[in-house]
Amino acid sequence: MQKDPTGKVAPAGGFKTGGWYSGYQFWNGSFAPTAGQIHPSSNQAGAGGLVSNQVIAQTDPKNVAYIENLRKNPPAGAGQPVQTQPSGMPSAGTGLPSDGGTGNGVPLTMPESPTLNLPDLYKNLYSSSGVSDLEKQYSDMEKSFIESKGKTNDNPFLSEATRVGRVAKLESLFQERTANIKNDIATKKADIETQLNLQTKQFDINSQQAKTAFDQFNSLLGSGALDNASGESIAGITRATGISSDMIYSAINAQKAKNVKTEMIKSEDDNGNVTVSILDSNTGNVIKQTSLGAIGNKQTGTTTASDTKNIKATFSTDAKTSNFPDLIVKYANVMSLEEIYSAYLNSEMGKKYGKPTENAKEVSLLYKVAKGELTADQAKAELE
Repeated sequence: MQKDPTGKVAPAGGFKTGGWYSGYQFWNGSFAPTAGQIHPSSNQAGAGGLVSNQVIAQTDPKNVAYIENLRKNPPAGAGQPVQTQPSGMPSAGTGLPSDGGTGNGVPLTMPESPTLNLPDLYKNLYSSSGVSDLEKQYSDMEKSFIESKGKTNDNPFLSEATRVGRVAKLESLFQERTANIKNDIATKKADIETQLNLQTKQFDINSQQAKTAFDQFNSLLGSGALDNASGESIAGITRATGISSDMIYSAINAQKAKNVKTEMIKSEDDNGNVTVSILDSNTGNVIKQTSLGAIGNKQTGTTTASDTKNIKATFSTDAKTSNFPDLIVKYANVMSLEEIYSAYLNSEMGKKYGKPTENAKEVSLLYKVAKGELTADQAKAELE
């Protein structure tokens, strides 16, 4: 199998003319002798010249340092004929190295994030093509022609026939001497336009790859495949989709929360101490647990007048530091919803602020969940 100058094995199908492999351009059976160099045998604009750092950075800024290191420390295979090795060896990746491994086996393609700076790209292509030198040469010849033509026209000693003849001769010579230059300028500009079109097309391809990666991300997210994704996987997704890592983590955490089904369990000990626990119904793990204190009477199973008086006193005290929904959750087991409303209105906070402003339907559902008449998911479904 063929290998590039750095020793990486060619992809399936071999090296393609015009392709870049580990920073070296391949052309008709050989690699350019220098990393980041347009192959001297290439028919592309700037053949033999070095690709500018601005153009290299458009794929990935890290590639600039990578190419510079190859130029300072060229590998043993640089400038040598294409290397081969026995068949059956595994194939290595191509292109400039900046692949973002997914880790954890997450099957997500990682194309480079598409970026395109057309003004800089045009400037670099224009500079490397030699068009500027040709245009300057043409401009100097045109200036010389205009000056010679002016002197001939201004010469008072020439007859009209002689003047016209000399001007015609000057114009003929100018056209002949600049024809090749004008042709070269036209063809090189056409090459530049072709390169711009190719780069723009590649940008479109990369943009489509980024969209595909985004769709893959959503599919993996919805299936739960990213619930335990490694930091390396998150970094790869960031490079592929352009989404920041903190947003990806937030999406994963939100998806995890969405997938959790909960149920509320209320327990009471012999002394009437009530504890409310929210459990993950899939695993049985406790998500949150809150003690409501001694607001019941487990031993007798009844509520006496003294108990009622104590409950109302406790309610008035709790109302000073708790919001209305919290009071509903705490006292649903020992008071009706109407009694909770009445107790709140008679409390110090109720007298100061009036009737609670919470939505009546949401309050009713919260009360039923707190009493165990509905699960949290059932209440949520009713709201939807």
